Amino acid sequence: MNPTSNGEFRMLNGTPYGVVDACVSGSLQGNPAAVVQLDHELPDSTLLRLAQLLDEPVTAFLTQRAGSNSYRLRWFTRNCELRICGHATLAASAWLLGRLGDGMTAEWHTQAGVLTADQADGKVRVSFPETPLHSMDSERTRQLAAALGMQPKECYVAGDDYLAVLDTGEKVMDFKPDIAAIERLACRGVIVTAEYPSMTGEELDYDIVSRMFAPRIAIPEDEVCVSAHLALYPFWTQRLARQKLKALQPSPRGGALELESRTRGRVSVTSECRVNTSAIWGMDLDSSAV
Repeated sequence: MNPTSNGEFRMLNGTPYGVVDACVSGSLQGNPAAVVQLDHELPDSTLLRLAQLLDEPVTAFLTQRAGSNSYRLRWFTRNCELRICGHATLAASAWLLGRLGDGMTAEWHTQAGVLTADQADGKVRVSFPETPLHSMDSERTRQLAAALGMQPKECYVAGDDYLAVLDTGEKVMDFKPDIAAIERLACRGVIVTAEYPSMTGEELDYDIVSRMFAPRIAIPEDEVCVSAHLALYPFWTQRLARQKLKALQPSPRGGALELESRTRGRVSVTSECRVNTSAIWGMDLDSSAV
């Protein structure tokens, strides 16, 4: 948390919050998110300022609805609200279900629709809608290639993002992005992906590899972008003829997730999450302070 937050906000007395790493695995540290459980809705400007003060890549705000485990869920980066954020949903699910106890489920009401979450074998699982891919016109393909400094094997539009398929997994891992050039593209972010490299004598731990760059939303390189995998899953299941995929995101922190489809048009994302902080604020939050 930004150390100046105490002087800038009087926090709602008794507000539960936490910081959770999603998509951790072994030495992979995953992607952190802050989680704040509100007892009432707050203005957008207050939520944005809170996200800036908490100073994590994304902050998830949840507010209970009528119904035992039904919540409204919103996601804010340091500069905007997101339509969907997968890793912060996994983080919020791990934090909330850990508080509710074994065998519980959660229903998230979001801009991206209703998402359901549960726990299995010590991991969190959330069902998301797939993101369809669309062909990219020649001008955007040219712009994307110029920003990447190479010609991808294939290019697609994936919702608000651009998707570039590279020749090899090594190219994805070794890629050095020009963040300023990527920021000039007319998209939320750029996903680069390839089949996970197969090396002689090495067990194949993953099926696919990807990286995600989203400087327009204050995330130069996303440590683990779950929402990107909602487009990667339908693409790679067709190419690899597998219904279950293990995905690696080799960012500086690194992360891993498991993907499968239990319902047509949806992707179940499973990951291990680590709750680093689970506490109660002892100050009052006054939304008029923003």
